[in-house]
Amino acid sequence: MSYLISSAGTIALSIVIAIIALMVMILVHESGHYLLGKALKFKINEFSIGFGPKLFSHKSEKTGELFSIRAIPLGGFCAFEGEDEDSAVEGSFNSQKPWKRIIVLLAGVTFNFISAVIILTILFATYGYTLPKVVGLNESESAFTQNFEVGDLIYQVNGQNVYSVIETNIGALLGESSDSAEVTVIRQGEKVNITVSRGNFRSESVDEEGNTVFSTYRGFGINIGYDYYRMGFFEALGRSFIFIWQLVILTFKTIGGLFTGAVGLKGSVGGTVTSVAAMGKITMTLGFRGVLLMFGIMSASVALMNILPFPALDGCRVIFCLIEIIFRKPVNRKVEGIIHTVGIVILFAFAILCDILNLGTIASLF
Repeated sequence: MSYLISSAGTIALSIVIAIIALMVMILVHESGHYLLGKALKFKINEFSIGFGPKLFSHKSEKTGELFSIRAIPLGGFCAFEGEDEDSAVEGSFNSQKPWKRIIVLLAGVTFNFISAVIILTILFATYGYTLPKVVGLNESESAFTQNFEVGDLIYQVNGQNVYSVIETNIGALLGESSDSAEVTVIRQGEKVNITVSRGNFRSESVDEEGNTVFSTYRGFGINIGYDYYRMGFFEALGRSFIFIWQLVILTFKTIGGLFTGAVGLKGSVGGTVTSVAAMGKITMTLGFRGVLLMFGIMSASVALMNILPFPALDGCRVIFCLIEIIFRKPVNRKVEGIIHTVGIVILFAFAILCDILNLGTIASLF
């Protein structure tokens, strides 16, 4: 019973941390809108963390701005005067020049991107970056000089860096090599250049009946696991950009797969609840390393989501500003407002649908 209580407490704590991480990333995002809006003299009516009924609010006597904390901790907003309609109030959103609006709209994404780079750089420099590790050497069928050693972290193959945070490319890099490859490994904390060659190796596996089956294959004779490599500041900084870029590629591959049918909603795409549960699982598994990883992923994800050209998102609002610049005339404000309203309803409905379809996935995480 005490184990179940302890386990339930750990799960609850990890989910709370995941929700806090999401709220912090949204706070960063909305702070970008708020700070740039203030700098460019936009009138701001409310800055809110969360949606739904107000739990706490404070109105500035000097500016008239309302600062709120609301009941549903799954979002937030920075409400500008006249954002979806024309307003005669000085400093209203749509009365500002389009280029100013674009700056304010992109500020949230920019703040999230910068915070993701900072967090991931700290993660890779302190806890380390995940690299493939040689955890075993296979037996050769003939005389063979094996230059790999157990414990080697594979850093480069034929001059190409190995990236394995979002997607593993070590198999592809070695697979593309001819009968030999120039490999840089991290061995006892030092980078060592070695030449490795293909050979004929024995491998063993267990069949469905539990019998050990021996077979032969031609390759480099290593078994791969994973471990962490602490990087210097500038190397960690560079890897943070690569991590985010891989996340961008993965996101667009997933979106493209939804339209082509290659990716299904169930098991591949989750709503807010699914994301929080997955991030909570990362925290449970990796501890504070997982907290940093989660913050980095969430910050980059919030930036990616908001830059998409979908109604109600910042990316779509930027497109409306560009249309105004090109045609020297804005789209009818009421029409634009309706488009964004429909967009946000669709987004919420889509997120809820994804969570419902992934209830089994959410349960399996814990």
